[in-house]
Amino acid sequence: MRAAERRIEISLPSRRIAPVRVVAHLGPTNSGKTHAALEELATAGVGVYAGPLRMLAQEAHRRLGARLGAERVALVTGEERVNEGAPIVCSTVEMAPGRGELLVLDEVQWADDEERGSAWTRLLLAGEYRQILLLGALDALPLVERAFPQAELKVFGRKLPLEWVGERTLRSLKTGTVVVAFSRRAVLALAGEVNRLYPGRVAVLYGAMPLASRREEIERFLSGAADVCVATDVLGHGVNLPCETLLFAETTKFDGQERRTLLPWELAQIAGRAGRFGLVERGHVGVLAGLVWGDPDPGVVESALEPHVPLPGGHRGYRVVDEARIRPRLSDLSVEEPADLDAALVAWHRVAIREWAHESWLAVESLQPIRLRLDAVQRRLRDRGRRLSLGDTWTLVSAPVDEDGLELLANLALALAGDPVARPQLNFLLDTARLRGASLEDAEQAGRAASILRWFALQYPGVGGVSIERAAALEEAAAERVVARLRLEVESPTIGRCRSCGRSCPPWFPLCDRCAAMARR
Repeated sequence: MRAAERRIEISLPSRRIAPVRVVAHLGPTNSGKTHAALEELATAGVGVYAGPLRMLAQEAHRRLGARLGAERVALVTGEERVNEGAPIVCSTVEMAPGRGELLVLDEVQWADDEERGSAWTRLLLAGEYRQILLLGALDALPLVERAFPQAELKVFGRKLPLEWVGERTLRSLKTGTVVVAFSRRAVLALAGEVNRLYPGRVAVLYGAMPLASRREEIERFLSGAADVCVATDVLGHGVNLPCETLLFAETTKFDGQERRTLLPWELAQIAGRAGRFGLVERGHVGVLAGLVWGDPDPGVVESALEPHVPLPGGHRGYRVVDEARIRPRLSDLSVEEPADLDAALVAWHRVAIREWAHESWLAVESLQPIRLRLDAVQRRLRDRGRRLSLGDTWTLVSAPVDEDGLELLANLALALAGDPVARPQLNFLLDTARLRGASLEDAEQAGRAASILRWFALQYPGVGGVSIERAAALEEAAAERVVARLRLEVESPTIGRCRSCGRSCPPWFPLCDRCAAMARR
């Protein structure tokens, strides 16, 4: 390990040419900061919009295309390429070009994200753009000042104030209401309850849905085909709805390690979706009372509606974002063989922590996700006696894949290594016919697989029989099946209903308290 550390030479990405202008548009949700930046990008006629999510890149692409003409705007994400070569590019942050005329870098506070922050940090440190617009929450002001001490600051305030409305019940829900819960099961259970009052007029949004399914549900709410939307905190990431009233059905969530109370900044980001300027005239925020399982804390939500953390210049926010995460490039690791990658990653982590111990605004990104992907790929290759080049290995382990996709990533590694065992498995995944009778969970899983397969097809066209056309067809079929199954799940709910007596019960249990007690006798 010490030998591996001696080979590591820590170097930060840097720019040769400094920007002539850096402006930070900081403010809360529904303050117009993104609209102003996109207007500037449209006026310039050339540049890049970089956002944290594929959906946000697609939304910017749609808006700018409608304004300037589709031929003048490109869309570049890990899963798709549309009109490459156009003067304006809308992309996810990881796919943003390293240089250009004007960069609009959205949600700059994501530079502090433990698993993805380095994509923002690299643009902050090395993006060679003549002009840079940084968008984000006021919480990121300390980070902006450290990255660009001379940046011009434009603070945006909410266009519509949020009004606290206290507790509401299911029977008091009005058209234009969004209700938020914090798990897929809770959302499905709640949607079933709302559907009893608004039959067939409930939209549903949660993270596991394919993007096309989300867009269809959003359109139902936008068009008035749905009166109420039930959503997870996916709502807090760029989903613009004509929401007049937003109610929290829960104020706790499981974060992967424990069930905890939501933090003020998390609540504020979601609550800010109420009262969208130009769509409705006011925004109301409250909690949904009367559920047998939700039990939201009104005080926690109400206190989150006003920022309380002091920031530079007399401003107030919800937290202090003053660090940017960084992770290594392949060239930083000084290795020649894929087998040495894991030891090199560990060594880089140790050296980086020592090197940047006194750098107040740099922090090391978590390397656990990339090490998990590396382990999955290398174990499968080793089991089959196959090898990949260093470059291909690094490309695969840098893929946008979470733990649920490790098995698929390992199969893609085999396909790239020329192992014939991978092709039948990939052909099965790409077969849209298998989705005709699929459950909601299987359709969601197919949608996640389709996204990974689209990414792979762009890197390695045709390898293993994976093409962008087949992956796109699978994504479309999965989205259609998810929407169809959602209608059934909402209209005839099984989640959140006791299997014995049919009464409402917590969505994570099959029986209500009464029936569970009787079953124990």
